[in-house]
Amino acid sequence: MAGRNLFDEARVRALPDGGELVLGPGDVATPAALDRAFAKGIRVRWKAERAAPAASPPAAGGPGGLWNRMLAEDGTYVVSVRGGRATVHRLTDAGPTPVREP
Repeated sequence: MAGRNLFDEARVRALPDGGELVLGPGDVATPAALDRAFAKGIRVRWKAERAAPAASPPAAGGPGGLWNRMLAEDGTYVVSVRGGRATVHRLTDAGPTPVREP
């Protein structure tokens, strides 16, 4: 992620009326800054982060991989990462059920 910027009311006050304030990923604008932008007719726009590729992540494996198994079955999943290793559980009526690669 690129650097974080804080936009407060004073910083927005310095912008020209009717201008544009572009916030990047990780940037923060205070509520007072957004109120001031509205009052000055400044358009506020958020730049989106680059979209992740649609392909399966390398750790997901091939056709029977974890990622594809999750996509094949609707549900609510919880992913936790510890020490660079992900574990996935599907939330069911019986409780969390581990999703494992075959």
